[in-house]
Amino acid sequence: MNMNELEIPKIYSIKKTDKETLKKWFYLMTLGRLIDDKAPNYLKQAIGWSYHAPYAGHDGIQLAVGQHFEKKDHIFLYYREMLTAMSCGLTAEEIILNGISKATEPSGAGRHMSNHFAKPEWNIHTVSSSTGNHTLHAVGVARAIKYYGEKAVAISGQGESSVSEGYVYEAFNGADKEQLPVIFVIQDNGYGISVPKKDQTANRKVANNFTGFKNTRIIHCNGKDVFDSMNAMAEAKRFALEESKPVLLQANCVRMHSHSNSDDHLCTEISWKGIM
Repeated sequence: MNMNELEIPKIYSIKKTDKETLKKWFYLMTLGRLIDDKAPNYLKQAIGWSYHAPYAGHDGIQLAVGQHFEKKDHIFLYYREMLTAMSCGLTAEEIILNGISKATEPSGAGRHMSNHFAKPEWNIHTVSSSTGNHTLHAVGVARAIKYYGEKAVAISGQGESSVSEGYVYEAFNGADKEQLPVIFVIQDNGYGISVPKKDQTANRKVANNFTGFKNTRIIHCNGKDVFDSMNAMAEAKRFALEESKPVLLQANCVRMHSHSNSDDHLCTEISWKGIM
């Protein structure tokens, strides 16, 4: 059987998950949304958060990634992963300090671009805004993990538009060739800023662009569904650890707000209508 056709074990469901765990997840999702909704106001008040990319609509997969991250793992978050950062263990205070660029924030002492979350001592690594650039970094770390025989994985978070970048292909190809324990979490909300997915990639499910990679497992899930995302991420991590091979985990999400506070989606729609 093709490994991409393997069934995903249903470990998590509303009935199988204990109440304390459900309460924890609900707390993180509620708190995360409150901060996500509040963040643009900091800029309007000239307090900070000069760059904010809302994660609303990516809730399930981001919660799942963070809940399966362990501090022996290595994770590279892209700029839309506030909830992933919180699910990994960052506090609300640390998130806000990053947003308003204070010296006591953990990612770069206030010198880092806002909404780019990191905590190096936990192996939550610093990334740039160059879309998908850190995918190669995750592969490099995965190579070191395999070389030193560590029981850990590298995780790269990214949007679906990143797969159109050359260095993302380099990363996927290198991870497949060397059979490295890395999980590429593709959060697909259908748009690269204002460009629809259909205009910038070959397949509707972008992970399927890479079905020819013989050592890479592809998993699809509903990134809006907590339990589907939890089950998919659990299986992705099991496979990467036990088989020491890469996984492309594509989570179908929805972008509920603008791409960022620099790109108002309503203005974009109006401008496109004017051109047409």
